[in-house]
Amino acid sequence: MIGSPEVNKVIRELLSPVLKENGFTKVNTRNNFAWIDNSIWVLNITAVGRYFSDVTGWPPMSIHVDLGIYYNFIPVISDRIKIEEDGRIFPKSHQCHLQGELLSTLDQMKYMSNLSNPAEQKRKDLWWIEPDGSNVEEVIENVKQSFLTDGINWFRKNTDIEQAFMEIEKEHDCLEKYYKAKFFAAHLNLESKFKEYDQLFRQEQKRVVGDLD
Repeated sequence: MIGSPEVNKVIRELLSPVLKENGFTKVNTRNNFAWIDNSIWVLNITAVGRYFSDVTGWPPMSIHVDLGIYYNFIPVISDRIKIEEDGRIFPKSHQCHLQGELLSTLDQMKYMSNLSNPAEQKRKDLWWIEPDGSNVEEVIENVKQSFLTDGINWFRKNTDIEQAFMEIEKEHDCLEKYYKAKFFAAHLNLESKFKEYDQLFRQEQKRVVGDLD
């Protein structure tokens, strides 16, 4: 059965050079980072793992590719985010202020048609990797193409702070949204927007966690 070292070897051969060509300066196979202006780009590749495999039927080495952008003008509030001595931040994709994913464009029905759950047969957010590794090069090549077609454009579009702020404002109203939005507004010198979101944040914070004063 194929393991992580074999998959990582193909990632390094096919995907890592493309990431470097497109601005990623910390390329560690599965966890990759770029520092662009006020943005930290994150691309994480994770295997679905044994438990998910047992429940759904997907082989455990099958992968999901998460994207994220972390904005350095928003204060770090989690002690679980890695910060190196030089001050550089290394967030995971799920810790980022904007999150996305790459999608497969491969025809995987020859594998997925055998899955018992119809919903699993329709997934595009996972790449099926055969236990013997026979299709791993095809998979990573498709990940590369998905990055070049969609991923890099998503990163570049949302490195524009005004565009990213528009995306944040579309999000579901919640404490996290208000927190992010008020710092975006402050960074963009939008005083009325800052006051609006700061007030909403304080109101929601009081409702959720009580009066902290």
